[in-house]
Amino acid sequence: MRFSLVIPTLDRPRDVRAFLDALARQTFRDLEVILVDQSGSDIYDSVVADFSEILPVRHIRIDVRKCRYACIVGASHATGDIIAFPDDDCLYLPNTLAQVDASFRKNPSLGLLTGAVLNQHGRPSQMGRWLTANARLNESNIWTGLVEFNMFIRRAAYEAVGGFDVNMGPGCRFVAAEGQDLGLRLLAHGVKGYFDPRIQVMHPDKPTDVNLTRARSYARGMGYALRKNAAPCTVLLEFVIRPVGGILFNILKGDRHTALYHACVLLGRVEGYYSSAARQAQRSLRGKT
Repeated sequence: MRFSLVIPTLDRPRDVRAFLDALARQTFRDLEVILVDQSGSDIYDSVVADFSEILPVRHIRIDVRKCRYACIVGASHATGDIIAFPDDDCLYLPNTLAQVDASFRKNPSLGLLTGAVLNQHGRPSQMGRWLTANARLNESNIWTGLVEFNMFIRRAAYEAVGGFDVNMGPGCRFVAAEGQDLGLRLLAHGVKGYFDPRIQVMHPDKPTDVNLTRARSYARGMGYALRKNAAPCTVLLEFVIRPVGGILFNILKGDRHTALYHACVLLGRVEGYYSSAARQAQRSLRGKT
């Protein structure tokens, strides 16, 4: 088996159906799908039944509603050489897996591959990712060059670093940056990572409304990951200067609500960075390395 695609999902059978439909149109089909269902109901049964003769789909039910815990459970059943964790609302382009397979075969030392994001209209996403050209991933550019649903990892490398941090991701206090955390631990383990803009996955843009609660919770995850992985000072300054600049700029514009949004981002990053959980995670990671 070449690919194991682990999909954590909660109450989105329509989106999962769309993903599997797109997957059935892949030009490369040596794959297995591991659907980790957190719904506590039978809403995915018909989806699995409809695709079971087209794709090898394994349906696993769990009671814990934590996205990355679901990934850990799903990964324990994986048999593929390369493992990936697509969101349940994303879509692969018809040649996505063929391109990923070719990249890994061309470069046997490659252990982690990520790429670009297109929105639901097929245009570059507004999700705040800035890398646009081929680049070797490092401890600086990984913060703006990697996203969880478009990352492909040699399964042996994924297992060697213990997979995702189950205290991060949707369903946890530290909602975001679990991909960067995993990527940094892979790099620290000696895994070579690469960003290739030709590896494209579609994902809906997040709502454009200024959601202060979401901004703070996502930023808290970023702060946690920065502290846990001992991010260099240049990276820390970058992630402090941006929201501070956003606060000042929007105050001068008279846009109080957007200024408050950037203040929530700054507050969340500070909360995550100085949390006792981040300090403990940093000590634990140092002990392992």
